[in-house]
Amino acid sequence: MIDIMVSMAVIGLLIAISLPALSTVRESARKVVCGSNLRQVGLGMSVYSQDFKDALPDSVFLPQQYTNSLSSPSLNRMDTVRLSGKEYSDFTRDELWDGIGILFNEGYVTAPGVFYCPSHHGEFVFDNAADDWNNSSEDEIIANYFYRGAGPDGQRKIVDIYGQVALVTDTIRSYNDLNHVGGVNILQAGLAVEWVDDVGDQIAEGLLLRENGGGGAGGGTTQTLSQAVSETWGLLDQFTSSTGKQND
Repeated sequence: MIDIMVSMAVIGLLIAISLPALSTVRESARKVVCGSNLRQVGLGMSVYSQDFKDALPDSVFLPQQYTNSLSSPSLNRMDTVRLSGKEYSDFTRDELWDGIGILFNEGYVTAPGVFYCPSHHGEFVFDNAADDWNNSSEDEIIANYFYRGAGPDGQRKIVDIYGQVALVTDTIRSYNDLNHVGGVNILQAGLAVEWVDDVGDQIAEGLLLRENGGGGAGGGTTQTLSQAVSETWGLLDQFTSSTGKQND
């Protein structure tokens, strides 16, 4: 009996030791899938840009000087892949698709699950939106990748944007929605996918500060939320031009 109890204790100890390692392995696998998703988005964007004179997919949430947007700049909504038919009642069904969602509607990316990172911790997971991807629906669809829609200086043609600039990233909607701990996967204008370490937790802490209403990016208004997202894109640009970048 003592031998059995000792054996069970040893087995329990080994399981306790191995669980963190298994968790790390699972997250590493999810990061690989996430990177693969972004590569598929990048391939779709590349073909789309070739078909539309190097243009990036449009978005109503971009500043009007960058595009033909009909709303005020709302960069914090750039994870929206389809607009609400109730909010945009004067849009046709095809016009409701926005940002990288246009790639799906136009057939450049055919699998809706590609727009969702498997590590996402928030409510915007594919299972919650799967039914809404049916074209007969006009409900809003939110992915858990964020689209930039333009280069740092408002460039709307992909060939005019420096290759290391991030165009799509793991969600930067909020701290609680972060897909991964310690960094993000990004799709660059040169169509490479890179893992970017969140050096000093600047991305995470910036999002948390925004949610708590502190600092220049706080308060929760559309203007300040858009500013916070814009600042995060700038931070990613800094990381990818420094030693903060780590190849996946």
